[in-house]
Amino acid sequence: MRFKKFLNLPFFIFILFLLILFFGNYINTSMKSQLYSVSILLKDIIICTLPFLIFSFVWSGILHLKGESLRGVFILIPLVCLSNFFGFWVSYIFAVPILHSDWMAISALNTKTALSPAWELPISHFVSNDLALGCGFLLGIIGNLSKTMSGACDKVASVFFRIANFILKRIICNILPLFILGFVIKMQHEDSLAMVIKDYSKLLFLVAILAYGYIFTGIFILTGRNFATAIEKFKNLLPSILIGFFGMSSTAAIPSTIEGCKKNLKNIHISNFVVPSSANMHLLGDCFALPIIGLAIMVSFGYELPSVQDFFIFSIYGVAAKFAAAGIPGGSAIIFAPLFESIFDFSGPMVTAVTAIYILFDPVATSANVFGHGMFAILFEKVSDWLGRIIPKTDRYRRRP
Repeated sequence: MRFKKFLNLPFFIFILFLLILFFGNYINTSMKSQLYSVSILLKDIIICTLPFLIFSFVWSGILHLKGESLRGVFILIPLVCLSNFFGFWVSYIFAVPILHSDWMAISALNTKTALSPAWELPISHFVSNDLALGCGFLLGIIGNLSKTMSGACDKVASVFFRIANFILKRIICNILPLFILGFVIKMQHEDSLAMVIKDYSKLLFLVAILAYGYIFTGIFILTGRNFATAIEKFKNLLPSILIGFFGMSSTAAIPSTIEGCKKNLKNIHISNFVVPSSANMHLLGDCFALPIIGLAIMVSFGYELPSVQDFFIFSIYGVAAKFAAAGIPGGSAIIFAPLFESIFDFSGPMVTAVTAIYILFDPVATSANVFGHGMFAILFEKVSDWLGRIIPKTDRYRRRP
C-alpha cells in the first residue's frame, strides 16, 4: 500500500522524463514521429472538449453557492477574483526580473533537428471557451436568482457535471501520460529535454518561495503584523498543507483545512462556508505556478516575455478560468492551454511542456492552494466584519477562548 502512494501522476511523469532522457536514442525516428502524431491528436481532442468541461464546471460551481447567504456570496466571488488577480501579478512582477537574471539562466531551446509528425488529423472546434465560460456564469446566476427555474437548473447542471467529471477523471486523466509522451520524445529528439530538467529544478524552488512567501505575508498583514500570531496560524494550517502536498488534492484537504481555519477565526461558521465554497476557485498556488512556468517556457523557446498589457489580458481571463478549475493533476494547465495559445501564441510543444512541468510541480502548487485557502478565510472574516458583520457572530459560532 505504501508503494502505491508513489505511483501518482507526477511521479509517473518524472519517471517518463528520465526513461526518455536515457533511452530515447534507442527509438527510431519513424516511431518517434508516430508517437508525436498521437500526442497532437490527443491534444486536439482534449482542447475540443474544453468548452463543455468549462461550461459544466462553472455552471455547477455557481449553483453550488445557492444555499449560502446571497450577501455572503457577493463578498466571496469578488474577493476570490481579486485574490487570484493579485496572485497572478505578484508572480509576474517577481518572476520577470528573476528569469532575466544570471541565477535562473533559462537556456533557449534553439533546435536544428526538429521532429515532424508522421500524420495529422485536424479537429474543428465549434464552440469557443469564452462563450462556454459566459454561458456557465449566466445559467449559474439565473439558477441562483430564479425560484421557478432553480429545480430544473439543479437537475440539468448535475447531469452535465457528472458527464464532465467522468470525461475529465476517467478519460483525460488516463490519457495524459500518452498525451505527454510524444511531446517529451520530441524534446529529447531535439536535444532539449536534458536542458529542461536541469533548468526547471530552480524554477520549482522559485515557485515555492514566491507562493509560500506571498501567502504567509498576507497572513502576517491580516493578523496585525504580528509574526508570532502568523506562525501560530500557519501551524494550525500545517496538517492540511501536508495533506495537499502528499495527496496532491486540495479537495481531500478540505476537512482538515476547515478545522485549521476554525482555530484561526473568531467565527467558525465562516470556515464552514468559505473553505468548501472557494476551494475550487481560489487557487493561489496555481496563480504562481502556471504563469511562472509559462514565462520560463517562453524564454526556453526564444520568445519575448509578455508586455504588461498582454499579461493583464491573460490575468483577467485567468481569473475567470479559475471558476472552471479541474480536480486532476495537470487539470489547471489543461484549462489554461487555450489562454497560452491565444494570448501568448504558444505552439503545441510549448503548451504540452507547460502541462508536463506543471504536473511535476503539482505537490508544491496544491499545498500552496491549501495554504491560500487558510489565508483567504482570514481575509473574508476581516472584510465581512468591516462591511458590518454580514455573517452573524452568535455565541454558537464563536470559538471558545
